[in-house]
Amino acid sequence: MKALAFTDPEFVVFTTRDYAYAADVALATASRQLGRAADDGSLARVTRGIWANTKHPFFHPLVCVPKLLANEQGYVSFLTALQHHGVIEQLPRTIQIATTGHARKLDSPVGRFEFFHVTPRLMRDGVEWSDSRIPFPIACAEKALLDAFYVSLRRGRRFRALPELDLAPLTKRRFVGLLDRIDDPRVRSSVRARFDEAWARRRSGE
Repeated sequence: MKALAFTDPEFVVFTTRDYAYAADVALATASRQLGRAADDGSLARVTRGIWANTKHPFFHPLVCVPKLLANEQGYVSFLTALQHHGVIEQLPRTIQIATTGHARKLDSPVGRFEFFHVTPRLMRDGVEWSDSRIPFPIACAEKALLDAFYVSLRRGRRFRALPELDLAPLTKRRFVGLLDRIDDPRVRSSVRARFDEAWARRRSGE
């Protein structure tokens, strides 16, 4: 157990099934062994069936995202990605993820994850893999801002108010190119208007 979890980068964040296969044990046996490791503090139980070795030098809460998404399409976005790219300074209280799955929240020992449903069409462009030792999918700065504007127009109007934005890392051309992925012309127009307002404030030095 320790040889796998503490030395192998593949076992920084992993599932019970991953461990069972590598250790050549039954799932029930793997679950018991991992549970004991979590009880003694060697591992963190992120959620049912997903474990993290938080002591590993490659660990970061964001590297949990691919395992949490499982078969869903998704990526790190919204304020989390904007902070990652230097567009905002404040570190969000939640790790925010765009997904084709249902919206939900997950409180875990490694952080609070918040999932926002977006249409599959919005998954096609503007997403890259991080350059971290354990990569995870993350929106580029333009896509993260578009996602935030998009969700702000939906029920609940989350992200209606954003922290102060530094748009220097963005290019207007790339943002506008991503707008075509929004099917509804009224939503597309509203997102464009909000971006133009933010861009105008940047140009005026406000």
